[in-house]
Amino acid sequence: MELAPELQTLKTRLKATWMAGDYGHFAKYLEPGALEIFARLNISPGERLLDVACGAGQLCFPAARAGAIVTGVDIAANLIEQARARAAAEGLNIRFDEGDAEALPYPDESFDTVLSLIGAMFAPRPERVAAELVRVCRPGGRLIMINWTPDSFVGQMFKVNGKHVPPPPNMPPPVLWGDEVTVRERLRDGLADLQLTRRLYPFKYPFRNEN
Repeated sequence: MELAPELQTLKTRLKATWMAGDYGHFAKYLEPGALEIFARLNISPGERLLDVACGAGQLCFPAARAGAIVTGVDIAANLIEQARARAAAEGLNIRFDEGDAEALPYPDESFDTVLSLIGAMFAPRPERVAAELVRVCRPGGRLIMINWTPDSFVGQMFKVNGKHVPPPPNMPPPVLWGDEVTVRERLRDGLADLQLTRRLYPFKYPFRNEN
């Protein structure tokens, strides 16, 4: 499907942003929180799992170790390459694909569990994201999203940043994926049950006090 020029420009900018710097290094310090989340997912051996906007694969690796059949997809080609290299180094059979959360490159009903850890929430068209997440999940499967909320530390940080670097026009704030009313509206079709739970996500960075 051909995108409108302004949307294509936006997507190109967003992809460049995610490929800038070394997010894989940054994400290492998010892994303890990711592992806490993973412990509650009850992943079973043989479960077909898709991690959307997987980044460097924080949840893909523990899922593969638990015996799941894991696929990770992300828009950032460099992160996919990092994840593939790590999987090879650790001897884990994980498929990593470059792809867009708004147009997932998989057939309908391909996965038992579809999840996204603070990733798909940043795609510019949330209605497309919601439809794609539901489409690739089998009937009776699970759709799991972990998103920042508007009133969280990160949500407030985004608000401050937005005063100095305005977000792209016509792009809904990503933190609306952490608003219950909005989430229920976006996922009103295709789900038999929807549960939302607030939890703290630990930040464990090696900050130093220079004083």
